Amino acid sequence: MYTMRVFRASDAERHGRAGYEATYIADLVLKKSAKSLGLIVVDIPKGMKTSPHLHRDLEEFFVALTPLTVEIGGESRVLDAGDVAVAEPGEAHSFRAPADIDARLLAIKAPNLKDDKISLD
Repeated sequence: MYTMRVFRASDAERHGRAGYEATYIADLVLKKSAKSLGLIVVDIPKGMKTSPHLHRDLEEFFVALTPLTVEIGGESRVLDAGDVAVAEPGEAHSFRAPADIDARLLAIKAPNLKDDKISLD
């Protein structure tokens, strides 16, 4: 069992660059080599919760694009836009949108294994 890893965008330093600003939120080290990544935009209607599931072999990184609640391994945290959470292989995870707004997140699978999901409902 892992402790949920969350990287807060609000804790990251902003750096001025030539014509833009950059915020380095997280340094993520993959547990194993990945030749491909899957990028999935997940939209959750306000007040709804996704069905919990896990993956046997892939790691999943979640970038909150709006505020939402993530539950990983039985631990629940509220994420703000820009925050990053990590689910290790075998960790059950789900998401809940706030009651008043739709939620959106970017899920990044490493590696991009299409048949690795185990539903827990």
